[in-house]
Amino acid sequence: MQIEQLGPYRIGRRLGKGGMGSVYEAVDVKTGQRVAVKALTPQLAMAEGFRERFEAEIESLKKLQHESIVRLLGYGEHDGILFYSMELIDGPSLEQEINNGRRFDWNETLSLSVQLCRALKHAHDHGVVHRDVKPANLLLTADNRVKVADFGIARLFGSTQLTTAGGVLGTADYMSPEQADGRAVTEKCDQYSLGCVMYALLAGRPPFRAKTMPEMLQLQRFAAPEPV
Repeated sequence: MQIEQLGPYRIGRRLGKGGMGSVYEAVDVKTGQRVAVKALTPQLAMAEGFRERFEAEIESLKKLQHESIVRLLGYGEHDGILFYSMELIDGPSLEQEINNGRRFDWNETLSLSVQLCRALKHAHDHGVVHRDVKPANLLLTADNRVKVADFGIARLFGSTQLTTAGGVLGTADYMSPEQADGRAVTEKCDQYSLGCVMYALLAGRPPFRAKTMPEMLQLQRFAAPEPV
């Protein structure tokens, strides 16, 4: 189904699609502002109590104001579709850059990592853990700065007890041992995932390789990566 309008936003091209919804480029018809809009899959909206958790989480995340965090602007429901809007970043994700063969040198990796550390600290100071730090959620701006997207959204989706096609919420390539083990998620989980991202920037691939999800989770829990 082609979506043409969500609340005040006229929907344009699709920027990406995942197990929890699709992200579109959009324009606020009232102000002309270009934004990104994420439309959630219908089954999420049908989960018991999800709407209430959705509104509470988005309101909490709107309080995160940092130059390296993608700003959340608003949220709503249109014809049964839950959505939220955010700052539009025109640049690619780090995942796209890595997949296109880009290799980041030590100075580039250090610069991006410092920005990401500051963004994570800001969120952690406000009681928010990302839970899904991975290259796909890290967006590059035109001046080569990095911004973190989908902050805290994994917690919201995790509460529905839904899983992605792989069987585990979040990308196992960058998942902390605590998450792989089903233990409580803390700030340290984000720190571990950031380390995995730094490895991927330098090596062009995640720290571990596996053919199955269970194998990957075992590697995250017990193995040590090859030196870069």
